[in-house]
Amino acid sequence: TTLELDRRQRQMCIRDRLFSDPPLTGTLPSNLQFSPDGERIAYLKIADDDRERTDLWQYSIASGAHSLWLNAKALLESETAATAAESAAEKAARERSRSFNRGITAFSFSPDGSQVLLPVGGAGHLLDTASGVVSRFTPSNTRQTDFRFSSKGRYLTYVRAGNLYRYCLQTEEEHRLTDDGGDLVSNGMAEFIAQEEMHRFTGSWWSPDERYLAFARVDESLVAESYRYEIDAAGIQVIPQRYPYAGAANADVRLMLLDCHSGEIHELKYKAREDDYLARVDWLGDKLAVQRQDRGQKTLTLLRIDPTDATEQTLLTEHAETWVNLHDNFKPLDQERFLWTSERDGNSRLYLYDLHDQGELRNLSDGAHRINRVVHADGDYAWALGWVQSPAEQHLLRISLAEGTLQQISSDPGWHEATLSANGRWLLDRVTALDDPGRITLRALSDAPTRTGGNPTVSASGETKVIAQEMIDRNHPYFPYARQHVTPELGTLSTEDGQTLHYRLTKPSGPAPADGSPAIVFVYGGPGVQRVKNEWPPLLLQLLARHGFGVLELDNRGSANRDRNFETPIYGQLGEVEVRDQVVGATHLQSLDWVNGERIGVFGHSYGGYMTIMCMAKASQIFRAGVAVAPVTDWRLYDTHYTERYLSTPEDNSEGYESSGVFPYLDGLKGRLLLIHGMADDNVLYTHSTLLYGALQARRQPFEMMAYPGSKHALQERDVSIHRFNLLLDFFRRAL
Repeated sequence: TTLELDRRQRQMCIRDRLFSDPPLTGTLPSNLQFSPDGERIAYLKIADDDRERTDLWQYSIASGAHSLWLNAKALLESETAATAAESAAEKAARERSRSFNRGITAFSFSPDGSQVLLPVGGAGHLLDTASGVVSRFTPSNTRQTDFRFSSKGRYLTYVRAGNLYRYCLQTEEEHRLTDDGGDLVSNGMAEFIAQEEMHRFTGSWWSPDERYLAFARVDESLVAESYRYEIDAAGIQVIPQRYPYAGAANADVRLMLLDCHSGEIHELKYKAREDDYLARVDWLGDKLAVQRQDRGQKTLTLLRIDPTDATEQTLLTEHAETWVNLHDNFKPLDQERFLWTSERDGNSRLYLYDLHDQGELRNLSDGAHRINRVVHADGDYAWALGWVQSPAEQHLLRISLAEGTLQQISSDPGWHEATLSANGRWLLDRVTALDDPGRITLRALSDAPTRTGGNPTVSASGETKVIAQEMIDRNHPYFPYARQHVTPELGTLSTEDGQTLHYRLTKPSGPAPADGSPAIVFVYGGPGVQRVKNEWPPLLLQLLARHGFGVLELDNRGSANRDRNFETPIYGQLGEVEVRDQVVGATHLQSLDWVNGERIGVFGHSYGGYMTIMCMAKASQIFRAGVAVAPVTDWRLYDTHYTERYLSTPEDNSEGYESSGVFPYLDGLKGRLLLIHGMADDNVLYTHSTLLYGALQARRQPFEMMAYPGSKHALQERDVSIHRFNLLLDFFRRAL
């Protein structure tokens, strides 16, 4: 009928609106940075007229005024017209860092604060902070990546066509530092494995005095060449690539050192075995601090290397029977002391290392809590993000270096992120919660409220100012939908071995039908990720709730931000304990009076796509329908560092690889299945889905599928996003 068509059209507009301009939520400033003098804060903000463009803004601490510092539109248009097309390496790097915006997507202050480095469209620009003048310093018709200031700000370095370049700010001259870069060799860049799995996105490191520049030299010739088919709307491309499949060879990564006084480059030997990983590189005073990880990822060694004679000293070693997690919490305090986090006692603690203590680590944060990230340190205190009472919240913690006492600085419930000024005077606290889309508070550290132990004691005084807040009032784009907004609730369940599982539950926005509402388990389930948090949830949950679905998210064993006893049960076989935990969550759903226990579905992306298939195949009596997006189906087709961390190599654990794939369980798959994949995915290759198509067809098992030409793993394009979520809603409406 006409009324029904009108209703469907209105619902379609609502779905489209989720991915249209202006953004409904998530408009708070991002990438906030204090200027070196601590007098201003620079940040990125999504443009009102283009949700995919970010501009540079600034906030004056003295005046309390925000101002648009640089609109990226004109700069972006000029670079697009003048510069060659984005290279495959640049596209891959953006995919690895999950950076999908355009315009000014990154920036950094010079050490003296007089300039701001702006990489835009593959070109390097400098913004003079006094005059506001922007100038380009890289040659026209060239593209560069990996821009950074030297330690004292006299130079800039960047990578072009695999070679490392140095630009002198005083003479305005460019010098090429390497000449062997090309198709298979790169200098000063992180390799695929480092970016995608080790979260090391840089490949060069200046010494504090600017005499030395250490850099990674990556040779991919050892990685066997394979071919990937990228299918877009216009045709098919055969893309040769060096993808390091589990058990196969990795790229050869060498640590090189340039002596800027002599101009000589030589290699620093850091490997104990040829297949060791270069995990992290820093400077500890005038010595290099190099983290070496073995291929099995059970041992992490921190080395101190003298650049003058290449002598090597082992500072500490971390070892685990399963795997050692990497982190970015090496924080030098001076030439001989640094902070370090370790899970050697089962949870992430903060330690102090002093060379005068014969290599002993002093525990600074013993107790029932977890340290996630060290954000600042001075001579007296370390400031870190972590949790004390619940992993569903993150707070700012202050730890005394002398006494090892810990105080919780943030007091509002929710998920906090923090930035501190270099002079230790100011704190930026960004907090969001289930019922709060977010606010950013500027606070004087000397008057920061504190909470010790489990009882909050907040000081009555203190210089604080909310500098940004997402208020859903009549002028907010989400206001027309706010009346039907459902605030999720948090809860816990228990596993058979007594572990606590945290979940987030979103109820349907309308009244439940007489026979109960359908519910969807929205799953990721993979290691290194946490989904259940006291934070403003993704609006996808509201989209499902508006269409009558309840949504359960549950962090199963193996998920991040817990202790090792919670993480490591997945070691040796994937898709087993994770499914059991998701069944615990789904069984809880079935017990709720508003849920129709016969109409439960499951949906996930990437590892969540893999989990969707495994849940449906292993627990078909519960999960009646599922949507699997970009799923891993055979772990032998995934990369070395991620897969071997949990499964070792196919040679050493062939049974584990076989039992971790989806294919042995397909006979148990009884429900309705929709498979979605990007046809240019270079992370979870499209091959994973095509193998599954064939296996299901051979079993005469019906399924639905949708492939997106030209889309990579994130499937983030606006039109693709609108189409696939319309598709998802249509599928679950028909299936549940």
